[in-house]
Amino acid sequence: MLRKIVFLIVLMSCVLFSSTTIIVHYHRYDRNYEGWNLWIWPHKPSSKEGKAYEFTEKDEFGVKAVVKLDEMCTKVGIIVRLREWEMKDVAKDRFIDIPESGVAEVWILQGVEEIFYERPDTSPRIFFGKISSFDTVVAYLTNKIDTKSWKGKVKITVDGEEKPIETVEKADPTDISVTNYIKIKLKEPLKPSDVSRNVELHIEGFKPYRLIMMEVLDDPVFFYEGELGAIYSPERTIFRVWSPVSEWVQLLLYRNGNSDEPDIVVDMVNKGNGVWEVAIEEDLEGWFYKYRLFNYGKVRETVDPYSKAAYVNSKKSAIVDLSKTDPEGWEHDKRPFKGEYEDAIIYEIHVADITGLPNSGVKMRGKYLGLTQEGTRGPDGVTTGLDHLVELGVTHVHILPIFDFYTCNEEEEDFEKCYNWGYDPVLYMVPEGRYSTDPKDPYVRIKELKQMILALHRKGIGVIMDMVFPHTFGVGELSPFDQTVPYYFYRMGKDGSFLNESGCGNTIASERPMMRKFIIDTLKYWVEEYHIDGFRLDQMGLMDRKTVLAIESELHSIDPSIIIYGEPWGGWGATVRFGKGDQKGTHVAVFNDDFRDALRGSVFNTKVKGFLMASPGKDTKVKRGIVGSINYSSRIRGFTSDPEETINYVACHDNHTLWDKNLLAVQADKRRKWNEDLLKRAQKLAGAIILTSQGVPFLHGGQDFCRTKKFNGNSYNAPISVNGFDYERKAKYKDVFEYYKGLIKLRRTHPAFRLKTAEEIKKHLKFLKAKKRRVIAYVLENAEDRWKKILVIFNGNLTSVKFELPEGIWKVVVDDKRAGTDTLYKVSGSIELAPLSAYVMYTE
Repeated sequence: MLRKIVFLIVLMSCVLFSSTTIIVHYHRYDRNYEGWNLWIWPHKPSSKEGKAYEFTEKDEFGVKAVVKLDEMCTKVGIIVRLREWEMKDVAKDRFIDIPESGVAEVWILQGVEEIFYERPDTSPRIFFGKISSFDTVVAYLTNKIDTKSWKGKVKITVDGEEKPIETVEKADPTDISVTNYIKIKLKEPLKPSDVSRNVELHIEGFKPYRLIMMEVLDDPVFFYEGELGAIYSPERTIFRVWSPVSEWVQLLLYRNGNSDEPDIVVDMVNKGNGVWEVAIEEDLEGWFYKYRLFNYGKVRETVDPYSKAAYVNSKKSAIVDLSKTDPEGWEHDKRPFKGEYEDAIIYEIHVADITGLPNSGVKMRGKYLGLTQEGTRGPDGVTTGLDHLVELGVTHVHILPIFDFYTCNEEEEDFEKCYNWGYDPVLYMVPEGRYSTDPKDPYVRIKELKQMILALHRKGIGVIMDMVFPHTFGVGELSPFDQTVPYYFYRMGKDGSFLNESGCGNTIASERPMMRKFIIDTLKYWVEEYHIDGFRLDQMGLMDRKTVLAIESELHSIDPSIIIYGEPWGGWGATVRFGKGDQKGTHVAVFNDDFRDALRGSVFNTKVKGFLMASPGKDTKVKRGIVGSINYSSRIRGFTSDPEETINYVACHDNHTLWDKNLLAVQADKRRKWNEDLLKRAQKLAGAIILTSQGVPFLHGGQDFCRTKKFNGNSYNAPISVNGFDYERKAKYKDVFEYYKGLIKLRRTHPAFRLKTAEEIKKHLKFLKAKKRRVIAYVLENAEDRWKKILVIFNGNLTSVKFELPEGIWKVVVDDKRAGTDTLYKVSGSIELAPLSAYVMYTE
């Protein structure tokens, strides 16, 4: 018995004190190790998030780190990164296998994906080489060569056959002849069929390198205009995948979504233009499939980038009869919004947020079907979910990503355990399964999303999808793009690294013809199959202008009422390609961060207040937003040519909610005493300015009832208890909600707040002189509105202000307490403006 106890104590000690040691050696060919460090995490479901570790030693190989984890692991993830994620040495996540001893020693070479368990050769390598056109090779080397004495030292082979070279030059014209960045011209161009062959670059003293097909694939010979993916009919299903670099492609068919091995393997045929095709002459409804491709000397398996349906967690593409996914009445469904951009009032929501907390009273909380349920009530009987949207009166909901994304197991129903906004795309044409009642059944998620859209449409509310094209969740095995045509769909650095312009590890190359086609095909599919009413393009600033214009042209040829807008910025250090100002005349709108910052202050420094909190020096900037950021006068000038081009907002899912931002600002204010009444006034004033300004108003969901996220300024993965709509606050701040509701009615009733051109704004909107700073007043006159003259006044001061009114008797419809279209009272001569308040009045 004693021996058993001793054995158990020893065993428990081994468990309690077991650990893992990883010794990492890292070699950079440029010998520049400044700022480089490791990010390491245990690779298992119960593991904690990763941690940063510094290299602490230098040796002949490079730098060295010894990392100890207080748990026994069989595998750990490792990323070599520059400072705080400025870039990764290799874009994909890599893993180290840990032996039974618990100690692993590995060697990593700069820019090389393979992890070595023995010290590797550090002799010169070709970092990255690509075929940019049929007669041009560009390569980046670890070491320099003299381009003036290349003959006999550089050669190109295709499946071992040497191809004559015309010249070897420096790739960068500003460089010198001795360089590690070279351009090679061939005497005779390669053939289109060569892109799937082994084209190698040989340089004396360097390891041979298989060249990657990049810009050459942009040649029209590889462009395919037809339909890709699985094209189903009861008689046959046609499968098409674009992969010009593959030597062969197979279709893998599975009867069950959870099968590990395919039931049928079919060779696909190269049909030209880079497309592989096979037709299966039988009814495959309910089957699942993947592709197996052989390219660049490696066998790869992937789901279909053009998947229309999928098994749980994107494990397999699914074959469905889409006609069976239509809910009752779908054939009669029409887009409810037929106005112009300025007529829209957009309200941003997340499927899980709006119904996810118990006090929503919704049965299918956090699901698509939760937004189909009518008659739901929360604390004190306030409307919730769908009824909340209807009562508020908005024209559109902007819904955070509802396409298939990576984070969280789709079978995990508890949003407290795992939650995500969804900005990590995997399959762009497949609805996210986590919001469905059965993510294993490919039909369910499609039908239930359509039911949600139908329910919103029947209430007169359009649906705007948040689309995330500039980056994918991962690359390599985690990207269907990168498996079908490695590297092509992404922007690559000259050293072969995935450019991280997005701040998410990679950037999609929207400028490539087949990527542009995919983007347009995706958006048209959502419009035609799901009746989507508009799109918000995440990080649109990273997309090229030609693609954005093509999106606009294609979608508006289907329906001119479709709304298209996006962020005119990208990520860290990005060179913006479609930025603020580039949208002029394009029928595409962009978020107006100038207006946002003028009203709320900095989104990065919570202490910095805006006009809403009596900050000085913001008056002119606010006026610029009021006129839709057009060039109104020499001082009141903006970035738009038309008011439809500006999305006016003070808050969205990013950064702190407006309430939290203002509360943090006042907590940091040591000079003044603030109270909740002033915070509520600021909340109302924000709504009044946004909803009476020219342009397109955009409200963060819950802004109308002082939404808080408990001061979380980046809640993308915070639990539902942080992100969910707390309808207790709607009951508590019912007066704020009613105020927003009245402002929305005012805007929808009166076209003077929705002028359609810059000329109309300059003609009908005139600013009045105010004797006190932080008071803005203007008149809308003869603006084809039944109210002949409308006076709008904003007081951004913490004290009351007396304002001299223009001549006449004015009927007040908005003051500091109430808002709407009904006359509250009449004033003339002057009016006492309450602190932090808005007033709207009119004469007939």
